[in-house]
Amino acid sequence: MKYSYYDKYINKKTRIRNDITPIFHNPKVFSSLISDMIKPFKKTDFNKVAALDSLGFILGGAIAHKLKVGLVPVRKGGKLPGISGTLIKTAFIDYTGKKKIFEINKNAIEKGDRMLIVDDWIETGSQIKAAIRLIEKQGGKVVGISAIYAEKNSNTNLLFKRYNCIALNLEN
Repeated sequence: MKYSYYDKYINKKTRIRNDITPIFHNPKVFSSLISDMIKPFKKTDFNKVAALDSLGFILGGAIAHKLKVGLVPVRKGGKLPGISGTLIKTAFIDYTGKKKIFEINKNAIEKGDRMLIVDDWIETGSQIKAAIRLIEKQGGKVVGISAIYAEKNSNTNLLFKRYNCIALNLEN
């Protein structure tokens, strides 16, 4: 299905960004969304999904479960209960212009893991790029990025060219 199918479930009368959570209320629509996010990667070999905090957790968790692959939550700084030395972190400036931190458990990604990154919305690409830094630092390889919505602009071009970024709102 195309993004236009989901458009009617997205609340656009919100501040900062559109609210996609109404998609999750209907199990048939949510299931279709997950299938559509997976479809472009059917022939791509990966063994883990990196799901970005916070709505990426819902999408990535459902994708990992459906495909029976591992899930790596990419958390906002200070949210993982790891003991000092068990986490890796990276800082970035998010779409609102605020400095943020992403972190993962060091043992979540092994050298050679092939990763699909999942998030709901890509505006500037800074969160995805931060996740890529964490994955690559641990020896993982990003084989694709799946999103509901992504903007193509000078900040996100690298994601489309180098990391096979596919978003439902774009003609891919």
